[in-house]
Amino acid sequence: FICCQIYTEIVRSLRDAPPAHYVLKIESFSQLSEILRRTNAKRYESGEFEVGGYKWKLLLFPCGNEAEKGEAHISLHLAISNINSLPHGWEINATFTFFIYDQIRDKFFDCPW
Repeated sequence: FICCQIYTEIVRSLRDAPPAHYVLKIESFSQLSEILRRTNAKRYESGEFEVGGYKWKLLLFPCGNEAEKGEAHISLHLAISNINSLPHGWEINATFTFFIYDQIRDKFFDCPW
């Protein structure tokens, strides 16, 4: 970020890089959960997508990420693909937002991290 000004509950900021978007649409969450359960998989991984010169993927844990004490919750993570190609001690700073649409309730949830 170049600058950030806060006005009573309004945040305005300028970016050095243009925004990038990736959409992952799950037609049937219950069907995906069932497939993962039958195959004994704990998570679903999206295909790779590139942003800012790095390859990323989304990790979806329909029953939560047990390793991070997230049982009984849906966990969604943004992860770097192929970390082995990055130099020792690497660090990447990223600003991202998840927008999650619940088609049953016809409602969006935005989850900034």
